[in-house]
Amino acid sequence: MEFLKNFDLKVKKFFGEKQNKKARFILILGCAGIMLIVLSEVVPQNKPELKDTKESFLSTSEKESELEKRIEDAISKIKGAGRTDVTITLDSSDEFYYAKNSYENIDEAEEAKEYELVLIEGENGEEPLLIKTSEAKIRGVLIICEGGNNSLVCEKIIEAVCALLNIPSNKVSVAEMA
Repeated sequence: MEFLKNFDLKVKKFFGEKQNKKARFILILGCAGIMLIVLSEVVPQNKPELKDTKESFLSTSEKESELEKRIEDAISKIKGAGRTDVTITLDSSDEFYYAKNSYENIDEAEEAKEYELVLIEGENGEEPLLIKTSEAKIRGVLIICEGGNNSLVCEKIIEAVCALLNIPSNKVSVAEMA
């Protein structure tokens, strides 16, 4: 604040005492804006790093194993289920969608479209720009548990698995453990 008072006194001396207050105020605001612009260039900015989302996704077998363990833990807590073994199969692996520029070449004889990936500067040089990922879909779930012969327990297990994985009940099978 002291700086602004000193600055105001210098402006008064420079323009004279009859200087319009409105003009002084605009001049002070303009100088403050210029100082903010200069400071924004000098002060380092924390640019958000683009994470390599491919690394954050697990391979299909790792994803299956992780899901199986989580479902086993959940089902084993259901009354009457007992020891549980879960097998999950995934329909496909995760899919990655990258940004593309498209170009149309129109000749008199032929029309053709060409695509080029949009590249950005990454940690390892230029990398394609990832815009969307699609997780693998679940093909089916097999649950083998000690309580698999009890229809009420089976119903609770199927209901729980359908809710946890957001899949229809026809993709879940429950059997009794031998």
